Amino acid sequence: MRVEIKKIAIGNVIFSAFPVAVFAVMLITALLELFNPDGAITLDYIMTLIMRSIQGTLLALVSVVFFLLAYNILCAVGIRGVRVELEDK
Repeated sequence: MRVEIKKIAIGNVIFSAFPVAVFAVMLITALLELFNPDGAITLDYIMTLIMRSIQGTLLALVSVVFFLLAYNILCAVGIRGVRVELEDK
């Protein structure tokens, strides 16, 4: 059975677990910088890492929203959406 995705609701993506997952990945990558031998661990440094995680999360979400807007507009114009072939078991 073939299924075509014609429209993706942006609100469902924004208010799902996706932003939390992106923030968790960004926070883990920022916390890996604590093992940098040149950095001094202070409260200011930790707050900078957290703010960098928030900034990366917002940048990722804005780029995903722009991608979804472009996808929805292209599908509304008439370009075919993503097709997925599903098999029954």
